[in-house]
Amino acid sequence: MSETATALASARLARFVGVGLTLIVVVLYLLGIPLLEFLESKTYDIRLRAQRVSPPRAVTIAAIDEASLAQLGRWPWSRVTLAKLVDRLDEVGARAVAFDVFFPEPESLEADELLARAFGGGRKVVLSTLFLLNREETRHLGPERQEEAKRAIAVHAIGNVERIGGAREQFSMTTPHGIIVNIPGLQRSAAYAGHINVTPDPDGTVRRVPLVYRYDGRYFPSSDVQAARAFLGGKELVLHTASYGITGIQIGDRYIPTDEGGRLLVRYRGRAGTFAAVPIADILDGRADPALLRDRVVLIGNTAQGIGDMRVTPYGDLFPGVEVRASIIENLLEGNVLQRPDWMSIVDLAAIVLLGLALTWLLPRMGVSGGALLALGVLTVFLVLANYLFTVQGLWLNVVYPSILVALAFASATLVRYFSTESEKRHIKAAFQFYVPPAVVEEIAADVGKLRLGGEKRDLTVLFSDIRGFTSMSEALAPEDLVKLLNVYFTEMTEKVFDHQGSLDKYIGDAIMAVFGAPIAAAQHPHLACRTALDMIRALDVLRAQWRRDGLPDIGIGIGINTGPMIVGNMGSVSRFNYTVVGDAVNLASRIESLNKVYGTNILLSEYTYEHVKDEFPHAREIDRVQVRGRAQVVGLYELIPEGRYAILDWLGEFASAYKLLRNGDYLRAARRFEQLHARVGDPVSAHHAKACRTPRRRKSDEA
Repeated sequence: MSETATALASARLARFVGVGLTLIVVVLYLLGIPLLEFLESKTYDIRLRAQRVSPPRAVTIAAIDEASLAQLGRWPWSRVTLAKLVDRLDEVGARAVAFDVFFPEPESLEADELLARAFGGGRKVVLSTLFLLNREETRHLGPERQEEAKRAIAVHAIGNVERIGGAREQFSMTTPHGIIVNIPGLQRSAAYAGHINVTPDPDGTVRRVPLVYRYDGRYFPSSDVQAARAFLGGKELVLHTASYGITGIQIGDRYIPTDEGGRLLVRYRGRAGTFAAVPIADILDGRADPALLRDRVVLIGNTAQGIGDMRVTPYGDLFPGVEVRASIIENLLEGNVLQRPDWMSIVDLAAIVLLGLALTWLLPRMGVSGGALLALGVLTVFLVLANYLFTVQGLWLNVVYPSILVALAFASATLVRYFSTESEKRHIKAAFQFYVPPAVVEEIAADVGKLRLGGEKRDLTVLFSDIRGFTSMSEALAPEDLVKLLNVYFTEMTEKVFDHQGSLDKYIGDAIMAVFGAPIAAAQHPHLACRTALDMIRALDVLRAQWRRDGLPDIGIGIGINTGPMIVGNMGSVSRFNYTVVGDAVNLASRIESLNKVYGTNILLSEYTYEHVKDEFPHAREIDRVQVRGRAQVVGLYELIPEGRYAILDWLGEFASAYKLLRNGDYLRAARRFEQLHARVGDPVSAHHAKACRTPRRRKSDEA
């Protein structure tokens, strides 16, 4: 074949591959790959931080800060104090006063009436409510209380809903299952009320907030919308909808576009501390600068980290929730908002297709250097355009998928050109000579599939066990005695693995790693792993009794079990293989095993294993939900209680009740319940939770 014919064939192949890659990227965009969506969110954060915005002018935070806590005492303060605060803000001319706190329970008749009179005096107070999006959260409220709550907020529903075309909306949106409101006297006294729900993105970052929720057939605005409305003098709210969703909300003559679910992209004004925050103690004592309060929305909320309400935002992990709300209100009043309307998906797809086709046509005509310059130039122009739309027009154009396509198009064109200039066999030899000994290069080139590294993806169960107190034991024993003891221990534990069709993956120091469901498939591999764990504990109890009689050190073990997808097969070098498993599910099992030290347990299961075995082991109990290191997703932990560990297990129901209080944030009541349980039955998990609930800072999940 001539050089011309080779070049034409190479160009045709490169264009064929380019079109294929364009279609693949289009499909990936339509599927919404989580990793790529995560990367796109991070590029959004970068663009947001890079923008230049004017300093906030309309919102001031009346801060529950460390200085005010030191002067006025621990939070929550008496409502008499808050009534004085509202009166003081009215005196200095605050145009609206919005609370970022709830009043769901009464304090005293006198204090509640005093605060209610303060609310009603200026008719500028905005209270907060909270929609419950989880059905489980509404069970403790009861139907009567919910009906009262519906009646209490009915007056705050958006009365004017304009529908494009006049047709009733058919779209679906997040529907709350209940609502928490303030006590009736305060709820009636406030001029406005709205929800303060925040819905973080999958990575936990607050980028979008719901401005409206549909509940009980009506639409209810957020507290931030109500605050902007109060600032503007009580302008009418108008909700604009279409058959496919919400299009925007109007406050007087200000129109705020939203996405189909009624959410707004928050244009943050900067890092935490950007908004003026006046200590409440200074406001009450008359030390505050009136210019920071007059003719402003004064947002009463917490900035002290010890109280909590810290959010993850594009500007950091410790961002006060009240400052998130301040940003939203400032956005609403300024009107300069960011948008990601539904039609932007069409723009994204058009950009992907146009870039893909243009590069598919042009790259095969250029050499490697020219192609690199073209790809770099096209990508630079596209990113500049995306930044312009974001900064000037407030439109969020996707940059990850087009950027990936540009890189893939250049790489594919280059590779096609390279592989077209050399024979296939010669390239195979050149590639494999770095991975295998020269003696087998010819054999690999003749049959590339003959030597295959890697494996297949399967759902399996992994068990990790580790000796507690190994360091002290190794110091107490002579080396030969230590080796002898370990040999006995490993023999017993390995037999239990084999008894239940498990595979010994490896010994890691004093730890054991076992796999269930491979290489021989077993439908009930989670059950087999759990039975193995219980047998290992029983076998260890026998060994410990013998060792105590022989004067040897006492040891314990922790076991962690997880079920999930993982890669299994021959892995290693071309000269030495190891049949093993790898993947996130394997790492999670190891992390779970180490958490036994935190909770004082012996056997911990992930929620993924528990779902398979809960019928066989009814006494397995949920003990926590944690986020382990290196993993964004929170996982539920369950303890598999070994037989005979407790005389009776009739107290597990009490533990479940205390655990529910913990999960609902009722830390003081939970602490008392856990302390009682630990004192009565010696449950180490209860002791752990009791201590965590008593910490002065907000309880956080343990991280392994």
